[in-house]
Amino acid sequence: MRVRMLSIAEIEMVEAMTWYRERSPRAAEGLWLKVQEAKRSMALFPLAAPLISAKVRRFILSGYPYDLVYSVREEEIVILAFAHHSRKPGYWLERLGQLH
Repeated sequence: MRVRMLSIAEIEMVEAMTWYRERSPRAAEGLWLKVQEAKRSMALFPLAAPLISAKVRRFILSGYPYDLVYSVREEEIVILAFAHHSRKPGYWLERLGQLH
């Protein structure tokens, strides 16, 4: 199954990667690898992560304070947010309207 990231989620991810890269290139690389691993896992087992709302799941990036918040559609998985654990829960809910 194809995995697609909303542009706003991609911006969140780039900002996080930049923050890590400025402090530790090794940690930034580790985060990048976790994201790639998560995308592969979601593509293979899209329903494995727990539901956090009726149509939204949360994949926890172990070792980092981030989650990939995503929705499983008919033919693709859409990542709605690259959410830091300290962000207000559900801040990404308005992004559900961007799913087609």
